[in-house]
Amino acid sequence: MNHAAGSRYPVKVWASLAGILCSAVTHWSALATENDWTIPEEFSSPKPLQISETSEKMARAQAYYLQALLDEETDGPEKALASKREVLNWDPGFTALSVEVAQHLLRQGDTAEALSVLKDATKAAPHEDAPTHALAGIYLRQLQKPALAEKFALQALERNPTDPAIYETLWEIYRSTGQNQKIDNLLQKASQRDSKDYLFWLGIADIRIRDSTRANGKSNEAVLDRIASLVDKAAKLAGEEPDALAKTADYYALCKRTKEAKAFYRKALAANSNLPGIREKLADCLIQEGDIAAAAGILEEIIKQNPLHLAAYDQLARIHLEQGNPAAAVNNMRQALLLAPIDPRRQEEIIHTAFRAGEYETALQFAIEGEKKFPFMIGFTLLRAVALSQKQDHAAALLAFERTLVEASVSSPEILDTAFYISYASAAEKAGNPIKAAELLKQAIALDPMNSAEACNYLGYMWAERNENLEEAEQLILEALRLDPSNGAYMDSLGWVWLRQGKFSKALTELMRAAEALKRPDPVIFEHIGDAHEKLGRTADALLYWQKALQLETNNSSLTEKIDRNASKVARQPTDKATSKP
Repeated sequence: MNHAAGSRYPVKVWASLAGILCSAVTHWSALATENDWTIPEEFSSPKPLQISETSEKMARAQAYYLQALLDEETDGPEKALASKREVLNWDPGFTALSVEVAQHLLRQGDTAEALSVLKDATKAAPHEDAPTHALAGIYLRQLQKPALAEKFALQALERNPTDPAIYETLWEIYRSTGQNQKIDNLLQKASQRDSKDYLFWLGIADIRIRDSTRANGKSNEAVLDRIASLVDKAAKLAGEEPDALAKTADYYALCKRTKEAKAFYRKALAANSNLPGIREKLADCLIQEGDIAAAAGILEEIIKQNPLHLAAYDQLARIHLEQGNPAAAVNNMRQALLLAPIDPRRQEEIIHTAFRAGEYETALQFAIEGEKKFPFMIGFTLLRAVALSQKQDHAAALLAFERTLVEASVSSPEILDTAFYISYASAAEKAGNPIKAAELLKQAIALDPMNSAEACNYLGYMWAERNENLEEAEQLILEALRLDPSNGAYMDSLGWVWLRQGKFSKALTELMRAAEALKRPDPVIFEHIGDAHEKLGRTADALLYWQKALQLETNNSSLTEKIDRNASKVARQPTDKATSKP
């Protein structure tokens, strides 16, 4: 029950006043005028007790307010509304109650009555800002009359120039009508106020932040400096109260002033170490500054003190992912999943992270668990299929892909995208079924031709590896390069298919271009370059690139065999001219 309006009538006096107010007030003017024959004459004909009209109205208002409280306690707000309306009939200047009743009427859709209540309140209490501010909100939101909304909002601002909520209403009015100059003038005027309340400055800073992000999508440095100057004013007034320090820190963080935010978060924690969420925010600031170790230390301390702290596990997982340590992220995600087991997004996230970590057994475990927990989400069957394929369990992977295809075509066709068919094709190829793999890749290409570069390259390269359909393979790879011209892997595929076609010089040029396009040395490209040199009769150069490939892929037995077979043919090292660097 809301007693916000009750401060006008002290509740403590009600027990003593209730009997009088409910039964006697209506009889103040009906006192006996006849002599009571049982009373001695010297005590007869007393003067009637007089009560002023103002006092009688207040008494009646108090009586109805007591009844409203009782109604609200026993029967709810709907029942109490009639009594509250009676309070306002006798005391329309009870502005807090006027606003409350108006809000109730708005929820009922009775905008006209809400306006009437608030206008009566403005007449009865002309110096109060709450009714005029509420009127501005109705004219803006319910009636879409911004001019009238501005009129009442300006009246409210004149009566209370340090209420940030009124500035927010005016900002909303000007923003809805595109009056940007008025917004600038309003906020500039606000920044020149002489308020000693830190909440006022944070409120104006909040409006500045929202105004800049709505206008530009983000705040530039000059705007952030202006906002930070408002937060600086709040900081000087925040004192030592923990919540005030924490709120000030929040706004410094929004201004990207992480140094100041850290300082105030630490002050807040020093004042109250149990403030919820502050240490996590401090960790965020440390992460933004690149102090990952300190952030991780804070989060680990949080978990040590509270092993059930879900957000700390989530934050630690993100840190490990940013540091390129998906295995450690999986461990934290595992703990988080124990705390929130019915969230399918968490279940999916840990599977994808396990893939990144190369933990395919873990990915398979959570995919199977996801199928059991969420049997109507076919996506977990797809993830199980991918995990089985990565574990080289190709027969089981194909069955899982086929089940996904059948069930998703009815319940979740959106997951049958290009990536699905490529993954399915990869499993089919690894299972020794290139014909099925080719059919699936053609489906992927047909499904989304403008985004088919990966599928085109895959099919073309697969055919080149098998030394079949070379002309079609060449066209597919050329299409992949048309869609993604700077992709080094696709250049390698083109060089490889040209090598298969006997275009050795052309192939070597393209393979060297592929090696330059990739950021990291690739053993497959080096092997292909070596093969091209071999075809051109440059055995020494071929050996050099095969050895480079073997250094990157030490367990490649076919490379070792090539090197051993050709090493005896080379009596000298290749010249510098012959061995251009990739």
